[in-house]
Amino acid sequence: MKGKRYTYVTFAVIAGFLIFRVFYLATTHYTLSQDEAYFWDWSRHPALSYYDMGPMIAWIIAFFTHILPLSAFSVRLGAPVFAAMTAVVVYLLTVEVTESRMLGLIVVLLFHILPIGMAGGVIMTYYSPQVFFMSVTALFLWKLITDGRAWWWYLIGLSLGLGLLSHHMFIFFTAEVGLFIFLSDNNRKWLRHKEPYLALLIELIVASPILIWNAMHNFVMFRHAIGMMSETHNITFTLFEYIGGQAGIEAGFFFVAVVYGLSVSGYRGIKFKNDKYLFLFCLSAPVILFIALLSIGGRTEPNWPVSGYVTGSIAAVYVLYEKYKNGRRGIRILIDVGLGFTIFICVLASALAYYPSLMHAGGIYIPPQRDPTNRMYGWRELGENVSEVLKDMPAGSFVATHEYGLNAELAFYVKGHPEVYEIPVIRRFSQYDFWNNFRAVKGRDAVYVGYAPMEKEVDALFNKVGPAEELVIRTRHTHAARFTFYIYRCYGYKGTPEELATF
Repeated sequence: MKGKRYTYVTFAVIAGFLIFRVFYLATTHYTLSQDEAYFWDWSRHPALSYYDMGPMIAWIIAFFTHILPLSAFSVRLGAPVFAAMTAVVVYLLTVEVTESRMLGLIVVLLFHILPIGMAGGVIMTYYSPQVFFMSVTALFLWKLITDGRAWWWYLIGLSLGLGLLSHHMFIFFTAEVGLFIFLSDNNRKWLRHKEPYLALLIELIVASPILIWNAMHNFVMFRHAIGMMSETHNITFTLFEYIGGQAGIEAGFFFVAVVYGLSVSGYRGIKFKNDKYLFLFCLSAPVILFIALLSIGGRTEPNWPVSGYVTGSIAAVYVLYEKYKNGRRGIRILIDVGLGFTIFICVLASALAYYPSLMHAGGIYIPPQRDPTNRMYGWRELGENVSEVLKDMPAGSFVATHEYGLNAELAFYVKGHPEVYEIPVIRRFSQYDFWNNFRAVKGRDAVYVGYAPMEKEVDALFNKVGPAEELVIRTRHTHAARFTFYIYRCYGYKGTPEELATF
């Protein structure tokens, strides 16, 4: 009966967080992040895939914005829904692996309150479906290990395929599944059977939309991903930046616990041929280590290895619990204090991030340049301002920028959700290069928005450019400038630089 109580409490925790997050999204003052607005713009341009990633995130946003009125709430609603579904799968997986519902509750609680889980529960990015399908893949693989029935392979192939539609890192996660099979004495036999290869075929069929789209576009998505990983930076700085980022998203002490848990799991899994520990290690450590290697002189982001923390978190809790049961009093106290401190820090950080007014009430104000939520302010005001300027422009005028995130925010917040054009100069390639038809706006006037005074390369594309109108977004209490937008009235768009070069 005691075990069932842990299950009831766990599902109450999941339901409670889901209800709170839905309520929070319905009442928050935060505007859409640039990525959220960008993915929303994908959703209104249906395609087999996109330049940056597969189509799953666009499909999810399209679903919620079609069954509900279009708003920041409906764009984001998939985040808490997928977080809740992932939590259910993670609980089932933890209970299956550790044979403890209590540990399942602990893992689910940490899943919700760790910084990466806190953000992932309310911000809609492609990591929401990625982590979900990685959790499902892990559960199906564990079922295969313990059950031994071949048909689990087909479900593994299905979940890997859906995962690949969510994020191209599933190519690496597929390799992790293969690594476990190869290293496991008990499961290496599958390499002589047809089922793993049929699972791979199922994965490719399910993920065929991105394969077809990329084949039609010179595999630009994969080349973009490789290009992002190959950008060179200072070796020492980027490695320590990566480690610091991982400690940040995993609340410091728990990141150390994950590293310890995976180290123990890897040792026990390989040396003692224990499939339980090998499973936890193979579906987590390789991706965390792989991105750590990429960070040595290359560009990485803290959230890149987030799916590696599915089994990594289970390994941390499971190994430390074993240590707790068999350890001396000092070890138990250390683990208790570490867990308690982690929960305290996470709850405090979540409360302050969700409701910064709590800090303001105590006279604490984060400078905008240090505020991680800084880029979630001001977009509504900008949209209203540009809408007013656009009303005064000649009929047929369009909105333009030269940065994809700014483009997406304007597309969402300008009245009528117009198509926004990303001027093709001094900026990186983006999905807008597939949508924007600059021939259709040649000769027309525009409202141009930038983060800085207009560059001469942009000015050269218009016959005439009016003086800048500045819009400064300030903090509510200290009135410090978050950022400044420069808004220009531009007349007579002459065409792309390539077109102008032909004259």
